[in-house]
Amino acid sequence: MVIARAVPADAGAIAQFQTSAWEQTYRGVVPDRFLGGMDAAASAARWSERLASGGRRAFTASLGERLVAVASTTRSDPQLSLPELELNTLYLLPEVQGTGLADRMLDAAIGDEAAHLLVFRANSRAHGFYRRHGFAPVGEILIDPGTGLAEQRWVRERRR
Repeated sequence: MVIARAVPADAGAIAQFQTSAWEQTYRGVVPDRFLGGMDAAASAARWSERLASGGRRAFTASLGERLVAVASTTRSDPQLSLPELELNTLYLLPEVQGTGLADRMLDAAIGDEAAHLLVFRANSRAHGFYRRHGFAPVGEILIDPGTGLAEQRWVRERRR
């Protein structure tokens, strides 16, 4: 298993992976109309711009030539007492879940830094994972504008 920092040339593979990951992870949770409207080509263009500009930092994990995980972060001005670092993406193929790869991807993406993220309330598996890594839910329940699903912000203070 090789974990590497993503570059703009990885954008197409990341977009296709993310589209597939959403389909596998959220079918039956996220409305079908949302999943059916996901466009890997448009997503590839966004990923390319994000990676080229440095607006998004991403890591991929591969088994041979096959992408099996993606994690990404952004940085923002501290606002509403949130850490500057946001974990935007952490997706793994089902076959590598439970292998410790998610732990390694999280470490590559955020290390010991304070961070925050949004997680769907319906994603109890993610809740357990993030809680194990020191995250806790904060604030009010939000509604994701794309899916209409309830989500909540989770925060982890810097690990020492």
